[in-house]
Amino acid sequence: MTPEDVVLQLKRKGTFDVLRKRLLSEFQKTSNGQSFIDKTNGFMEDVVKKDDSVLDKDRNSFYEHITSELERAKFYDSIREEVLETLLKDEYYQNQVETAMETAIIDISKSRTTDPLSRDGKDEL
Repeated sequence: MTPEDVVLQLKRKGTFDVLRKRLLSEFQKTSNGQSFIDKTNGFMEDVVKKDDSVLDKDRNSFYEHITSELERAKFYDSIREEVLETLLKDEYYQNQVETAMETAIIDISKSRTTDPLSRDGKDEL
């Protein structure tokens, strides 16, 4: 079993989505989260002021354009660091990830012992 197998199992079970939604919700409630939302809105208004044709783009093109502008401005860097240093270190998230990984490993191990097509039953973790 590889780390990729565990990640794939966590994705299949929706673990990342649940944690991401909760993390985003908690972040938005903080003063830094509100500040980030305000800065993002201001940034997007500036992008539109520079080139209002961006509003004529289809949804996917608009998203790609805004995302690339945000990345070029290194808009996410400080927020990413803050989230990694604060919210993700919260005991709730640590426990959720640990429990989900343990469950995924057990599930993968069970499926390999009952699936005759599994890779030789070898565990790599």
